[in-house]
Amino acid sequence: MKKNLISVAVAASVLGGAAVQAAQHVSPDGTGQVLMFPFFNADNGNATNMHIVNTTGDVKALKVRFVEYKNSDEVLDFNVYLSGHDHFAFGVIKNPNGEGGAVITADNSCTVPELGSANGAYSGTATPNAAGSITRVQPFVNYQYAGGSTPDFDSSIQRSLTGHVEVIEMGVVANTTPANSGAPTPAESSQQYASFATHGATGVPANCAGLVAAWGGSGAWGTGSASLNISKPTGGLYGLAYHINVDSAAAYGFEPTAIDGFLELANHTDPGTESPSVTNGVSSAIVYMPTEATGYKALTVAGAGEAASAQAVSAALMTQSLSNDVMVNPAIGGMTDWVISFPTKKFHVDSKGTAPIAPFTDSWTGIAAGATPGTYKEDPACEAVSITQWDREEKTTVAGLSFSPKPAGTITAICNEVAVIAMGPAGTASALNVTTGLTNLAASYAEGWQRIAFLGTKQTMTVGGVKLDGLPAIGFGAYKVNNGAMSYGNAAEHKTNATNSNV
Repeated sequence: MKKNLISVAVAASVLGGAAVQAAQHVSPDGTGQVLMFPFFNADNGNATNMHIVNTTGDVKALKVRFVEYKNSDEVLDFNVYLSGHDHFAFGVIKNPNGEGGAVITADNSCTVPELGSANGAYSGTATPNAAGSITRVQPFVNYQYAGGSTPDFDSSIQRSLTGHVEVIEMGVVANTTPANSGAPTPAESSQQYASFATHGATGVPANCAGLVAAWGGSGAWGTGSASLNISKPTGGLYGLAYHINVDSAAAYGFEPTAIDGFLELANHTDPGTESPSVTNGVSSAIVYMPTEATGYKALTVAGAGEAASAQAVSAALMTQSLSNDVMVNPAIGGMTDWVISFPTKKFHVDSKGTAPIAPFTDSWTGIAAGATPGTYKEDPACEAVSITQWDREEKTTVAGLSFSPKPAGTITAICNEVAVIAMGPAGTASALNVTTGLTNLAASYAEGWQRIAFLGTKQTMTVGGVKLDGLPAIGFGAYKVNNGAMSYGNAAEHKTNATNSNV
């Protein structure tokens, strides 16, 4: 999603040539250090196919993380090592041997752990193919929200059927240079990490097992030297995704939001850890401020540590509203879904009983505070919105619009961190054929457009002394039409509104 942004160099120019520190920003080029895919879904025969592409000649270490839709709890992550100009393709499907989601791939790029491996109650499979490739399936898990002394009320693995994906570049990978001009020592030979990840003439990396061993008990990375041969990220990643359901004969292509300037230094971590995440980047962001005298302003987030980085990402993604088409014309079997994702929400609302962190206004509780056994219930973090719809001839509807089912109270709100909203009265089917986490929104007109606005009087945060209204949101509209036995799908990115202009 190309949002309110400029590069660091341009920011320095419009600020009178003043030096601007490294800052996170949504990349206008569509490439960056971080990719935020707003959506995946694997229920009802759906699959979401995704590609991660390294446009540079560097060998890169990436963290790929899948999170579920309610509270962005992690359901799987692993490291991927992409050689220069490599392309990693995978899909999210329903686990063939279970009820949750799973990753499936026949790609040769190196992952650590190797996909298709053991993982407790949710172990993967690796099936050799006649052509020599291997199809690997790695199920998602519910360990983060189902474990411990107080598991979430909804600790089902079905929560992993839909959610979003984040990809973070941890650094550039190099080889150990032999200390002498002769043959490398055994230790040096075991540290040719960039060469291990590089594909040969057959399209297979030279030594994925060598990268796995590097994280093993005696490997350099696994024995306290995770930064060995790893330098700072250089960006240049892009992504592509398409959601498909064969039975309903429609596919919807969409792209992730790319963020650059996320890390100044390498942050290469054990694949068994939950970092790096959006809490581990730099603490400043560049945001487009059209009413400022200079035209643009580089914002430095106050504070330090995890809260500062998460707020910086949120600042880069802030918008007062989302706008897009709505098309539900029955003459052509029209159907519309809106996907709205809040990729940083967890770090603002999963506050363990304390107040939410701005700009979000409500806290998430998997088990309601004070609940007793047998009366547990989920207390979602809901954000109020206002909705305006226009037809193609400027007729307007504001009042009376609400999601179904309605949250407590009378204010229309979005509660999930990944929301899929089917346009139409309660019970209207989804264009994406989604049911997990689905809500409905009445459509006033057969064709037209809609704006969902975040209520700036409450949803605000102040960073660098500047007040930002709105919420950090990304997503797209998905449109389906039917023509007899044939159906067609299309997706269009939501249009955003600058954080300090009137909606």
